[in-house]
Amino acid sequence: MMIINPCRQSIYVLACLLLLLSLLCASCMRVAAPLQEYRSSWKFAVVSDTQGNNKSKACINDAVVQAIADDIAREKPDLVIVAGDLVNGWFRNGGTDYDAQYKNWKGAMGSVYQAGIPVFPIRGNHDSGPERLALPPLPANLEPPADTLIQMKKVFRKIFAEPYIPQSGPVGEEGLTYSFVHKNAFFICLDQFTGEQHKVNQAWLDRQLAQNQTPHIFVYGHEPAFGTGHKDNLGFFSNDRDAFWNAIGRAGGKIYFCGHDHFYNRTLISDDTGRPIRQIILGTGGGVLRKWSGLYQDKKRVKCEYHNGDHHGYVLVTVAEMRVTITWKALMKPGTIDAWQYLDTFTYVIPAR
Repeated sequence: MMIINPCRQSIYVLACLLLLLSLLCASCMRVAAPLQEYRSSWKFAVVSDTQGNNKSKACINDAVVQAIADDIAREKPDLVIVAGDLVNGWFRNGGTDYDAQYKNWKGAMGSVYQAGIPVFPIRGNHDSGPERLALPPLPANLEPPADTLIQMKKVFRKIFAEPYIPQSGPVGEEGLTYSFVHKNAFFICLDQFTGEQHKVNQAWLDRQLAQNQTPHIFVYGHEPAFGTGHKDNLGFFSNDRDAFWNAIGRAGGKIYFCGHDHFYNRTLISDDTGRPIRQIILGTGGGVLRKWSGLYQDKKRVKCEYHNGDHHGYVLVTVAEMRVTITWKALMKPGTIDAWQYLDTFTYVIPAR
């Protein structure tokens, strides 16, 4: 009969327990690791309509764009999205070619680029060509050359050819329409001018939303889905617009960022099943500020939550786990570092899946 030393037996049992404990800890670490990035707070900035007035040879509002860029660099967001109308583009540009206009824009945004913050722009109507459906025909002296649409698309793709900008868009919209994931958020960036004006590629959008695995969805385009000032918006094709809005709501999206109208406007607009979505118009990046009548084109569906047409500025979005805080930072006094004020802030929480 073999006699086991009690001391050795205790050591053996202890070693087994320690091994089991280490395996459990490693398993916990593997499970917890993907969740850890959701626990950390991060932020991004949103800018739109940075073009200059009709007298600007640079075709941007240099002073405001530089002030916004400097403040963004101080905020140190993970990324910046730009919802179109970066430059005067084809319209009243004083003869400044498209290549020079976008180089001027990148120069004014220099502090952001120098800080290594990636910038994800899309085109607006100034970046793409004249509107042909909702507005009266242009007078002959304002009609651009026949190849304007092709040349502007070509230059935009060339200037914004950073390797981090996806080429994942539908055929013909590569580098113009695209999507990407950053941490726990899915960004959908929509060009509304390559195909039929005032529409998005709904089939592509539906596929993107169906494949999403992140809790947060941020969609942005240039034109409002629900019109305020300009007649040229996604509401021109109301059925297609409603399909677009319902797709965002069905996927769990809560926000649509856009520009085009030169003021800040936050509205609550539910989809067809009552799911709340906010449209945030932030055409305050430098374009000439405009007054608004206070009337929406879809009066019954739209509830105004905040409006300001007196200041330039940009939006800062903070994502903390399932909580999102959106703040409009207004430039109260250009050229002064402490001239920024938070004039609109609201928060929403995504339900845990």
